[in-house]
Amino acid sequence: MSNLRKCLDFSQTSIELVVRMSEVGELLSEIREELSETKLLYKGLTEGLIPVEKPSSDEEEAIGDNDEIAGEEELMEALG
Repeated sequence: MSNLRKCLDFSQTSIELVVRMSEVGELLSEIREELSETKLLYKGLTEGLIPVEKPSSDEEEAIGDNDEIAGEEELMEALG
């Protein structure tokens, strides 16, 4: 096989590879879009099925307060 033929074959193979890579990029874009749509649908379903409630005043206070760290003695007393 001549060098020119080898070069032409290599060029053709390179072009085919670039075309395939372009197709892969398009497929990945489609997958991303579908994933985003699926995520939005799932979010809508969960928000519809699981009610969102405001926390009670006790819960708000517990969320806002800094937690106290119990010492070893206090833990041992609580555990019995």
